[in-house]
Amino acid sequence: MLSLCLSACASQPGGVAPPELPRQSPLCEQYVAAWVGHFKANVARLDGVQREVSGTELDRSRQALELADIDERSCRRPLCIIQPQAGGRLDSYCGYRVANGTTEALYRWIPWTPHHR
Repeated sequence: MLSLCLSACASQPGGVAPPELPRQSPLCEQYVAAWVGHFKANVARLDGVQREVSGTELDRSRQALELADIDERSCRRPLCIIQPQAGGRLDSYCGYRVANGTTEALYRWIPWTPHHR
Protein backbone atom coordinates (compact mmCIF):
# COMPACT_ATOMS: atom_id res chain seq x y z
CA MET A 1 0.00 0.00 0.00
CA LEU A 2 1.29 3.37 -0.96
CA SER A 3 0.74 6.08 1.57
CA LEU A 4 1.37 9.76 1.32
CA CYS A 5 2.77 11.25 4.49
CA LEU A 6 3.31 14.90 5.16
CA SER A 7 5.67 15.67 7.96
CA ALA A 8 7.54 18.62 9.38
CA CYS A 9 10.61 17.15 11.02
CA ALA A 10 13.76 18.83 12.15
CA SER A 11 16.94 17.74 10.43
CA GLN A 12 20.23 17.05 12.13
CA PRO A 13 21.78 20.32 13.28
CA GLY A 14 25.30 21.26 12.29
CA GLY A 15 26.49 17.93 10.96
CA VAL A 16 26.00 16.12 14.26
CA ALA A 17 25.89 12.38 13.69
CA PRO A 18 22.45 10.93 14.37
CA PRO A 19 22.13 8.60 17.32
CA GLU A 20 22.15 4.92 16.52
CA LEU A 21 18.75 3.32 16.45
CA PRO A 22 18.32 0.13 18.44
CA ARG A 23 19.01 -2.95 16.33
CA GLN A 24 16.15 -5.14 15.21
CA SER A 25 16.15 -8.86 14.58
CA PRO A 26 17.65 -9.86 11.22
CA LEU A 27 14.18 -10.91 10.02
CA CYS A 28 12.78 -7.47 10.90
CA GLU A 29 15.73 -5.83 9.15
CA GLN A 30 15.02 -7.86 5.99
CA TYR A 31 11.31 -7.04 6.20
CA VAL A 32 11.94 -3.30 6.62
CA ALA A 33 14.40 -3.26 3.70
CA ALA A 34 11.83 -5.06 1.52
CA TRP A 35 9.07 -2.71 2.69
CA VAL A 36 11.13 0.41 1.89
CA GLY A 37 12.13 -1.07 -1.47
CA HIS A 38 8.49 -1.77 -2.30
CA PHE A 39 7.48 1.77 -1.29
CA LYS A 40 10.20 3.33 -3.44
CA ALA A 41 9.29 1.07 -6.38
CA ASN A 42 5.66 2.22 -6.11
CA VAL A 43 6.78 5.85 -6.18
CA ALA A 44 8.96 5.13 -9.23
CA ARG A 45 5.95 3.51 -10.92
CA LEU A 46 3.78 6.56 -10.16
CA ASP A 47 6.56 8.79 -11.50
CA GLY A 48 6.65 6.80 -14.75
CA VAL A 49 10.19 5.53 -14.18
CA GLN A 50 9.15 1.93 -13.56
CA ARG A 51 6.36 -0.08 -15.17
CA GLU A 52 5.46 -2.75 -12.63
CA VAL A 53 6.04 -3.36 -8.98
CA SER A 54 6.77 -6.86 -7.76
CA GLY A 55 5.90 -7.68 -4.20
CA THR A 56 7.90 -10.91 -4.24
CA GLU A 57 10.64 -9.78 -1.85
CA LEU A 58 8.12 -8.19 0.50
CA ASP A 59 5.97 -11.34 0.43
CA ARG A 60 9.01 -13.53 1.17
CA SER A 61 10.05 -11.36 4.11
CA ARG A 62 6.49 -11.45 5.48
CA GLN A 63 6.43 -15.25 5.18
CA ALA A 64 9.76 -15.49 7.01
CA LEU A 65 8.36 -13.36 9.84
CA GLU A 66 5.25 -15.52 9.99
CA LEU A 67 7.31 -18.74 10.13
CA ALA A 68 9.34 -17.26 13.01
CA ASP A 69 6.09 -16.22 14.74
CA ILE A 70 7.04 -12.53 14.57
CA ASP A 71 4.28 -9.99 13.99
CA GLU A 72 5.35 -7.57 11.25
CA ARG A 73 3.88 -4.72 13.31
CA SER A 74 6.60 -5.35 15.91
CA CYS A 75 9.26 -4.36 13.35
CA ARG A 76 10.14 -0.64 13.31
CA ARG A 77 9.34 0.63 9.83
CA PRO A 78 10.53 4.10 8.91
CA LEU A 79 8.21 6.86 7.82
CA CYS A 80 8.29 7.15 4.04
CA ILE A 81 7.34 10.40 2.38
CA ILE A 82 6.54 11.22 -1.23
CA GLN A 83 7.98 14.57 -2.22
CA PRO A 84 6.67 16.32 -5.35
CA GLN A 85 9.45 17.77 -7.52
CA ALA A 86 9.55 20.33 -10.32
CA GLY A 87 7.93 19.27 -13.57
CA GLY A 88 5.47 16.95 -11.85
CA ARG A 89 8.15 14.42 -10.89
CA LEU A 90 8.03 12.49 -7.65
CA ASP A 91 10.76 11.60 -5.21
CA SER A 92 10.63 9.78 -1.91
CA TYR A 93 12.66 9.38 1.21
CA CYS A 94 12.34 7.34 4.37
CA GLY A 95 13.53 7.86 7.89
CA TYR A 96 12.79 7.70 11.56
CA ARG A 97 11.38 10.50 13.67
CA VAL A 98 12.92 10.21 17.13
CA ALA A 99 12.49 12.35 20.21
CA ASN A 100 15.15 15.05 20.30
CA GLY A 101 15.27 15.65 24.02
CA THR A 102 15.95 19.38 23.62
CA THR A 103 13.68 22.39 23.57
CA GLU A 104 14.77 23.64 20.13
CA ALA A 105 13.01 20.79 18.30
CA LEU A 106 10.74 18.05 19.54
CA TYR A 107 11.92 15.49 17.02
CA ARG A 108 15.00 14.61 15.04
CA TRP A 109 14.91 13.03 11.58
CA ILE A 110 17.23 10.07 11.00
CA PRO A 111 17.29 9.05 7.32
CA TRP A 112 16.71 5.37 6.65
CA THR A 113 19.68 3.64 5.14
CA PRO A 114 20.62 -0.04 5.08
CA HIS A 115 22.90 0.91 8.00
CA HIS A 116 19.81 1.91 10.04
CA ARG A 117 17.94 -1.31 9.36
